[in-house]
Amino acid sequence: MSTFRSRTIRDRLAMLFTSRDRLSQRDFGLAIFLFTVSVLFVGGLIAYVIVRSNLAKTYEPTALVIPSALWLSTVLLVLGSFSIHRALFFVRQEKQQQFRNCLNLTFLLGGAFFVIQTLGLIHVLRQHSEVLLVLDQAKNVYHYPSSYGVLFSFVLLHALHFVVAFGILGFVIYKAYLYQYDHEYHWGVHACSIVWHFLGVVWVGMLLLFCLVG
Repeated sequence: MSTFRSRTIRDRLAMLFTSRDRLSQRDFGLAIFLFTVSVLFVGGLIAYVIVRSNLAKTYEPTALVIPSALWLSTVLLVLGSFSIHRALFFVRQEKQQQFRNCLNLTFLLGGAFFVIQTLGLIHVLRQHSEVLLVLDQAKNVYHYPSSYGVLFSFVLLHALHFVVAFGILGFVIYKAYLYQYDHEYHWGVHACSIVWHFLGVVWVGMLLLFCLVG
C-alpha cells in the first residue's frame, strides 16, 4: 500500500515538473527568437548608419521624404497591438466571444497594415534608389551604393518578421475557434501578443532610422 502511494506521488510530481519544463522550453524558445531578431535588426541598423555616413563623405544625398502610408501603417500597428492586448485580457477573464472578436480585429488590422506598409516601403525603396544613384565618373556608369542593399535587406527582414507574426496570429485564431484557450491555458495568446508588440517596437525603430538618417 505504501509502495503504491509513493509511486502515485512520484507520478504526480513527474507530471508537474514535466509541464513546467515544457512551459520553460516554450518561454526559452520565444526568448531565443526575439533575441535573434533583435541582433539582426541592431546589426542592420548599425551597418546602415555606417555605410550612410561613409557615403555622405563623397557626396551629399537628399533626405528621404517619409510617405504618409508609413505613418498610417504605424497607427494600424499600434491599434493591432492594443487589440491583441485586449484579447489576452479577455481570455484571462474567460470571455470567449470578446476574446475572438479582438483576435479578428487584430487580424484585419494586420492585413491592412501589410497592404498599406508594402505600398509605403516600395515608395521608400524607389525614392532611396533615386537619391543614392551615384555617377561613377571613371567608368561613366551608374551604380547603387551599398546603403541601398542594406536598406533592402532591412525591409526584407522586417517583412519576414511580419509574416511570422501574422502566421502565429492566424494559428492562434484557429485554436481560439476550437476553444483551446481559457483562463488557465492561454500561453499561445501570450506569446502572440509579445511577438506582435515586438513587431511594433522594431517598426518604430525603423521609422526613426528613416527620419534621422534618411
